Amino acid sequence: MKFRFSNITSRRAFLIYGTISILLTVISVYFLSSLITDLTQKSNEEVAQRNFIKKQEFMSQEFSKFLEQENQIKNVVKISNSKNLSANLEVLSSIQMTSSLLTNNWFKIDDREIHFGNDTISTALKNSIRDFAAQNTTAQHISTVIPQDKKWIWRIYFKLVAPDHTTVRYGYDINLKALHDYFATIDGSAPNYAFVFDQKGTCIFHPESDFIGKNVYDISSLKASDTIFTKNQDYVKKVTLSEYLKLDVIRFTKKMSLKGSHWYICVSFPKAFVVENVTSIKKYTTLIYSITTVMLLLIFYLFTYANRRAYKEKEVVIQEKNTLLLENEKIIKEKALIQLQQLKEQINPHFLFNSLNSLYMLIDSDVKTAQKFTLNLSRIYRYLIDPPENIVPLKNELLFIEKYIFLQQTRFREELFFSIEIEDESALTKSLPYLAFQIVVENAIKHNMATEETPLHTRILIQTERVIISNNLQRKQNSEPSTKFGLNYLQSIYSYYSKTDFKASEKEGNFVCILPLIDIHS
Repeated sequence: MKFRFSNITSRRAFLIYGTISILLTVISVYFLSSLITDLTQKSNEEVAQRNFIKKQEFMSQEFSKFLEQENQIKNVVKISNSKNLSANLEVLSSIQMTSSLLTNNWFKIDDREIHFGNDTISTALKNSIRDFAAQNTTAQHISTVIPQDKKWIWRIYFKLVAPDHTTVRYGYDINLKALHDYFATIDGSAPNYAFVFDQKGTCIFHPESDFIGKNVYDISSLKASDTIFTKNQDYVKKVTLSEYLKLDVIRFTKKMSLKGSHWYICVSFPKAFVVENVTSIKKYTTLIYSITTVMLLLIFYLFTYANRRAYKEKEVVIQEKNTLLLENEKIIKEKALIQLQQLKEQINPHFLFNSLNSLYMLIDSDVKTAQKFTLNLSRIYRYLIDPPENIVPLKNELLFIEKYIFLQQTRFREELFFSIEIEDESALTKSLPYLAFQIVVENAIKHNMATEETPLHTRILIQTERVIISNNLQRKQNSEPSTKFGLNYLQSIYSYYSKTDFKASEKEGNFVCILPLIDIHS
């Protein structure tokens, strides 16, 4: 039997091909619809779980902030003596009462009378607090929720013992309604909601403020069994009707990590299923399939034709691109070297003039220091006169800055303080731009005031992948405007080595410069 091309291009053959294509399309559409539905549902559940983890971590962190007062009290007790302990606690108590979330606070030293931070509270409330303190004299830490004057409060109470064996009992109350308003301000746009309750079921926090103080087992579908977890999973997940949104939600229940408390958090995420119109999916998929078949034939031909041309053009473009990259690297390197030369020309006369003045003053008063000063000055200028190409080992730069710091501290004495900390010795084998330390340290001295009353503190911290140099900001009122020449030089060097994490910024009253380390062996 002879094979003929016309057999595979006949009407009958195309009919068979068309029938098979239609069957495959129908089957594909059916499975595609089911797959989209399953993937959408799975995606929603994964999104809900990720949001739950973020939410419960956020809530735990926020609630833990209110327990930080204990650390402050500990510090006060530690640094105080029997004479000033009460006065120090009164000051801290007054500062604490500036928070709008606190209703009152109090402390008791040994067996003395309780001191109240809020004098406006009623006598009945003072007696209630006295009874509470008397009932919990041996308790180390208490975190509980109690009703107070038609409102609910979160009471935190703890006991501390000073080095001289003085016993301090301290407590404060947080208004849960004010706490609700606080969370509404910082977490109002979250795509989910959470509520917190204690082991008795008392609602501590809820986006619906009327629920605070009520039993969550009465107002929601939550059950006591939802607070029992397995060894393999520390949370319970279920789909239920929301008492707040009045629609189905995916609810996660987990124990909160909060000192001295047995609290739980429930995070609810709307169960958003995408209700798909299977008929529309089939219709659109069939249409796309048919159009795609025709387009693929045309595209295949055009692609084959264009691919040959594009391949040749691509070779030319790659060659041109490589040439441009090499030229760009040369330009960056040359620019950095030019900046380095200009930087040296600025440093040498100014630094030498000040150093010689200091040396002149030392010769008659302190011969040994003058000799050490002269030796360090000569080594510094040897380092400046014979520079490397653009980067140096960290250990070399560290030896240089130690000599530079000696000269500066000899000049300014009690006005300058420096510290060098090495977290990782292996970092000393890595490199960084030449004169990087000197640029940052000199900028700190140049632009900030330094006196014996308000000295300038500069810290050099060496970590595995970077060096952090920071100093306190005490700007000179009539200082020369910064040209940022040295920082621009550092930026050029890091750009040449494709380092993008070089930073110089002001943060919390300090100037911080982050110098990434360059590993030339990697």
